[in-house]
Formats: sequence, structure tokens, C-alpha cells
Amino acid sequence: MKILITGAKGQLGLKLKEILSSDFDLVLTDSDDMDITDKNKVDEVIGREKPDFIIHAAAYTQVDKAEENKELCMKINAEGTKNVAQIADKYGCALLYISTDFVFDGAKQVPYTEEDEPNPLSVYAESKYIGEKDIASLCDKYYILRVAWLFGELPEGHPGTNFVETMLKLASERDSLAVVSDQVGSPTYTGDLVEVINKIINTPDSQPPTPYGLYHFSGEGECSWYDFAKEIFKQSGVTIDLKPIESERYPQKAKRPPYSYLDKTKIKSELKMEVRSWREMLKEYLSRR
Repeated sequence: MKILITGAKGQLGLKLKEILSSDFDLVLTDSDDMDITDKNKVDEVIGREKPDFIIHAAAYTQVDKAEENKELCMKINAEGTKNVAQIADKYGCALLYISTDFVFDGAKQVPYTEEDEPNPLSVYAESKYIGEKDIASLCDKYYILRVAWLFGELPEGHPGTNFVETMLKLASERDSLAVVSDQVGSPTYTGDLVEVINKIINTPDSQPPTPYGLYHFSGEGECSWYDFAKEIFKQSGVTIDLKPIESERYPQKAKRPPYSYLDKTKIKSELKMEVRSWREMLKEYLSRR
């Protein structure tokens, strides 16, 4: 089976390549060789490669910067995703799209299911939700996988970072640190996410046991960013004066949902799988860095 990956040079792309390359013929693309905002280029590459499956991992993910760069964010996450969806459908490719828990407004205090109505609070969240809607309306064969608080190994020379690395870097530079304690969700390790993707892809063509549609996946167990930071330092053996802080005292340009924990009942049932706790996911990541 041939799988085309967009955003292959990113954090998730690295793990997709690591885990899937032994079982599949991978076509790794990034903005250099398939700019998703250029529909003709998308058509050219997908038409030439004719993959069985497309994993659409390319995205503008700088949540706060998106508030000032709305046009660019929308061009990549909304327009770019629409291009990929249209061309995937044209060539009959199954499409898997990585979306986000941020599509919800956080007004609930119980886990969000796939049936809950999104209400994005930020430009980034809105752009990802537009992408979801376009895929659902344009594609016959699609999976939308909403994930949360993603962290994983970074490609060498990659300009980005993740929350774990940010916390460890700050701890090496400061004696004390304040982290938001009133935004609740769940961290997700790229390794676990790719294993889920692997399970979805590894299905017989004649009777896909994983029905097309929308799914939620993240680490098991709720936590705040403060809880996450506390566990990072605990598992790393780092001593630092860590203080909880409310969101209103830590102003950010993009509004985040105060609660966005994802219910994983559907994906557990369809894939017949258990989901690891986010603490276990963190432990593995730290052991590999």
C-alpha cells in the first residue's frame, strides 16, 4: 500500500516515517515539494503518485501567531486542506486528517464526544474546523482524528518545539515557573497517535473494520497544563519552584478552551484498543529523548 504524507518534516511526520516505513511505501511531502495551498501542485503530485491513503498532517500550528496572521493560517489550514480533500476524492484516495480539541469552546465540564458541536474560540481552531467540514462534505473515504496537546520527538534542525521541551528548557534557565492551571485537557504522545493511525490503515480493503468518519484520541486522564508541567519535572528529576496561575493572569493572544478533554469511547470500541495514560506516554517520550 502506498501512503502519501503531508507535513512530513514536522513532529508528527517524523514519527509517521519511523513507525510506518517498514510496512508501507511512503511518499513524504512538505511545502517544498507539494505546497498544499497550490491546488495544481497538489493535483500534480497526488495524480502522479496515486497513493491508496493520504495522511494530512501539514498545518499552521502557531496558535497565538495565527491571531495576527489569519490570512496565512486560513490559507494553509482551510484552503490547503480543501485542496487536499478535493484531489484525494478525485483520485479515490482515503484521507486521514489530523484535527484538534481546540475546535471546542470548553463550556462543558464532561468529556467531549464526536457528537458535540464545535465552537472555535481562535483563528487556529476555526481554520481547523473549516478543514473538517470541507473534508466531510467533499470526501467519500475519510477519517478526521481530533487529538490534543501533542508532543513528540522533533526532527533534527526543526525550528519548533513542544511543551515538554519548553518546560525543561525554562527549568534550566529559571528558579521558579508559573504555569496555567485552569485549562484542562490531556497530552498525547506522537508515538501513540501513529499506532492508532497504523491500526486504522491496516484494514482489509473489502471490509474496513474502522468505519470512515470522526474520531477522538488523546492520552487517558484529565490534567491541566500545570499538572502536566509538574509531572514532567517529577519524571525528569528536576527541582523547581512551580506555581499554578489562572489564565487571566497569563494573557495569550488566542483564547483557549478552559476544558477540552476528549472522550475516546468510540475509537476504543472501533479499534478494540486500550489507551495509555498520558503519564505513561510522557515516561516513554522522556526515556527516548
